[in-house]
Amino acid sequence: MSDKLFGTDGIRGIANQFPLTPEFVTRLGRAIGEVLGRDAHKPIALIGRDTRASGTMIENALAAGLMAQGFDTLHLGIVPTPAVAFLTRALNARCGIVISASHNPFDYNGIKVFGADGFKIPDAAEEHIEALALEHTPLERPIIASIGQRHDDTRAVNAYTDFLLNTTARQPILRGKRVVLDCNNGATFELAPRVLRELGAEVIALNHQPDGININHGYHALEPQLLRDTVLHTRADFGVQFDGDGDRAVFVDERGNFVDGDFVLAILARDLHARGVLNGNAVISTVMANLGLEESLATIGVTMERTPVGDRWVTERMRTIGGMLGGEQSGHIILFDGGHTTGDGLYTTLRLAQVMARRGETLAQLAACMTRYPQVLVNVRVPRKPPLDEFPPIQDAIARAQRALGDSARILVRYSGTENLARVMIEGKDAHAIEREANAIAQVIQETIT
Repeated sequence: MSDKLFGTDGIRGIANQFPLTPEFVTRLGRAIGEVLGRDAHKPIALIGRDTRASGTMIENALAAGLMAQGFDTLHLGIVPTPAVAFLTRALNARCGIVISASHNPFDYNGIKVFGADGFKIPDAAEEHIEALALEHTPLERPIIASIGQRHDDTRAVNAYTDFLLNTTARQPILRGKRVVLDCNNGATFELAPRVLRELGAEVIALNHQPDGININHGYHALEPQLLRDTVLHTRADFGVQFDGDGDRAVFVDERGNFVDGDFVLAILARDLHARGVLNGNAVISTVMANLGLEESLATIGVTMERTPVGDRWVTERMRTIGGMLGGEQSGHIILFDGGHTTGDGLYTTLRLAQVMARRGETLAQLAACMTRYPQVLVNVRVPRKPPLDEFPPIQDAIARAQRALGDSARILVRYSGTENLARVMIEGKDAHAIEREANAIAQVIQETIT
């Protein structure tokens, strides 16, 4: 049995298999309650979920464990992840829990835990929860009178909706704009179209009829082709794709160009810098960020710091330096300018729309501030994830590729934090050459890790 439950984005796995069986999730709920509810009188845990069929099973098991440790549970229904983070703080809850596997297929699910401050709980708390859940030793049980109660309040999300609308002072910044939304049958399926319509947009919604199984069906993290085709066919002003839990957003401009998180960071950084409110004059991104972003920021005197992959590492570094803007190429954009604490695809969309309205420019015109270097990413499914530096053939393959491409190329080989995948990313000037070398490294990994 693995002694590591939490990855870079909470706990994730196949629903109804360990660690997401009802029996173990109940145990996990008790462990969360023990660690986060200590010294609290009648603590409250908010619980939200995405549209997966397994969500209610996991929700009920988790709630049972939390209530057994004295927590009252407040169930929000289907809501985006950032809504739970926001409401946890707004409602003075002890913690907020999201049941979602983000961009993964429907048979996956997961559990993300936010602390009372709206940020993901620290490593030490995760490790303590893991230890208690995996030890299977008896936990102290509250007296009968202290057992928690369940409360359902789907209207609580209205406070989050108000926060989004107040971001734009409820001004119709999208009046006269045609916007295509691909909700991927996930948690934003109802909220996103409604918010954009309230701000004046003509909304064309795609994949907004979830059935529990179709979440993320056809999802493409960086180049959503259906979204592009629909934007061009309908002559829309732009399109946006949300992932299953709504914390990511990637865009398509009016010309059909893909606008990923790197472009969004470049656009928002310019706007914040021009208004003199970019704290620290820095942007935090990850090792996956395109070199074009770094060069774009340098032209306006803004520095870029790179962290390991994962929005939690970006967030931690932002908090350390007092930064305001950070994010990932995948569309996790973190903005601390409005009191938010996590990546939020819908909030990012509104902020981007504000820049378009403020500057009177289209998305394509704004995105011209950055030139993307060719970049290729090859995923290799692996049965296990031992340290890559333990395999000389893999290291030799990486070294050969670096020699072939020259010092101007950037090679990154790492494991996914949430799946059994090795990822080979190469960035350079010659698209054909980097694809050839990435596939060569991927083949060696496949032959070596068995």
